[in-house]
Formats: sequence, structure tokens, C-alpha cells
Amino acid sequence: QVFATQGREAQTMSKGIDYSKWDHIDDSDDEEEQPAKRQPAARPPPGAEAGAGGLTEEQKAELVANHPEVAAKAGIVSQTKSVKGTKRKQYHHQGQLVYEWEQGLDEVNVYIQPPPGATAQMLDIEIRADHLVVGIKGNPERFLNHVTWGRVKCSESFWTIEDGELHLTLTKLDKGTPWDAALQGHEPLDPLAKQEIRGDIMRERFAEEHPGFDFSNATFNGNVPDPS
Repeated sequence: QVFATQGREAQTMSKGIDYSKWDHIDDSDDEEEQPAKRQPAARPPPGAEAGAGGLTEEQKAELVANHPEVAAKAGIVSQTKSVKGTKRKQYHHQGQLVYEWEQGLDEVNVYIQPPPGATAQMLDIEIRADHLVVGIKGNPERFLNHVTWGRVKCSESFWTIEDGELHLTLTKLDKGTPWDAALQGHEPLDPLAKQEIRGDIMRERFAEEHPGFDFSNATFNGNVPDPS
């Protein structure tokens, strides 16, 4: 089944989303909850930005839990990982796989494993020009509620469920422009991965502009040109 989405009025991006909420598809809040008081986040241990050396295991665990971006920069945890044998990248949050994603000349594809028992009719998905929302109908908690890295052509974007996997296709408004991440606020690709993706998109553009020629093994001297 293929499902198109129509944009509604944009909402402010949620911060500190608990991705484990995706697993509780029956947890709809019937009673109004009192907002919890926000506690100021503890500062990262001194020297954490420079690397993991000198930090105790307790400090490392605290860094991963409360400052995942700093933990990734320190080499304690990698939030964006490649999937062997594919061009997919994985986004992890506190050790949990949130989604996989890949991109080409025209599209960014996001892959999510829905909770057991979830059907297409139960999903609440919105693809907007600069925002992606994924959740379960009747549950105010959203699994994803983020600004997209680049602009999206909503009229040509859609989602499907294939072999038990939720597949979202985001058509790039700016064709050929590489995205550093699927969603803003998530760990961007490292410089080497960025160059590899620029090369893949550039070869795809060559193939589109010169049909009949094989550019799959084309290489570039120095930095890859801007494929947009």
C-alpha cells in the first residue's frame, strides 16, 4: 500500500523525544498530565569534548545518557553507522536503533521498524515541506517529530509498509543537494561519508544526463564537485 500525506500547520519540533514510546502503541493519555519540571542538564565532564581519555566508566555512561552529541564527538558512541552491504546509514539514540536512511539524486529514504501489531491504518504520519512527524493515532507521543535536513516536495513524497518495514520516501525540493543527515539535530555524516555520497549522487546525475553510458565506476580527483 502507498500512502501520500498532506501537510498541516507546522508545530514546534519536540525536544528530548523518548524513542521508546514507539513500542507502546496502546499508551494514549486519557487523563491530562501535569507538565514535569525541567531539571537543568548537567554539564559534560571537563575535557569530554577532547576525547574519552581520562574519563571514568561512570562519566562515560553519564555522557552518553545526557550529552549524546558530545559522546559521539569523543568517540564513546557512534550515532550514525553504516549498514553492511547497503548504502543505508543508521541513526542510534542511547543505544537504540531509531531509523535507517539513504539518499540519492532525487530522494531521501527513511526506514523504520514499526512496533509489533501496528498496521498502516494505525499510523499517523505527516510529511511537510520541512518537517516529518511519525506516530500512532490516538497517542500524543510522537516517535519522530523533527525538522528535515533539507526541503521536501510534499506532493511527490509518500510512505509505504513493505515486508513489515515502514518506508518513507522524501522527494528533495532541491534536486541533487546532498543531505548531511535525514533530520536536523541528529548526528551528521562524517566527512568521508559525505564525500562518498556526493560521489554517488554525482554519478547518478551523470547517468541521468547521459543515458546509455555507465558511470558506476567513475572516480573523482580531489573533492567531489557539488552535484546540485
